[in-house]
Amino acid sequence: MVKLKLRITKSSRVNPSTKVKGFSGRVLTNGTADYDDIIKDAAEDTTFNQDEIRAAAGIFCRAAAKMLKQGYIVDLGPIGKLYPSCTSKWVAKAEDLQLSDIKPSLYYRASDDVESAINGATLVWAKASDEGEVAPSGSDTPSGGSGNENENSGGGDDNGGDTGGGTEN
Repeated sequence: MVKLKLRITKSSRVNPSTKVKGFSGRVLTNGTADYDDIIKDAAEDTTFNQDEIRAAAGIFCRAAAKMLKQGYIVDLGPIGKLYPSCTSKWVAKAEDLQLSDIKPSLYYRASDDVESAINGATLVWAKASDEGEVAPSGSDTPSGGSGNENENSGGGDDNGGDTGGGTEN
């Protein structure tokens, strides 16, 4: 397996707590592998053609979406799991927590293989020539991942307040 190398750039940001301007690291991605790109790659070196894979993947994705909409945890095998979840504020007493304080969300937990590839990645500073390349969408917000990242990671949504779905029963 080829080890992942992540190119990091310094991103100017304002700390939301202190309002002080500073810098944090941000990953420069290699772009987006869209549905068709993945279908094409999946068809390589197989007897399946792209239309067969697209049809099977479409059926699988619709079924996964249906299960999520019914409140199930969806195990996507080598990719990881999707969990219906929520975020809420912290309160000292149970009776002080109101449903209006809770926001439904979706939580992603990477598979062990994907998680180890990301966590084991080599970090290198991006070259000045890389700066015009693709940054993650939502690059001004912290990363979501396992819900434990800090403000110095780049891309995605912040699920740090996730109160459900982080563990499986």
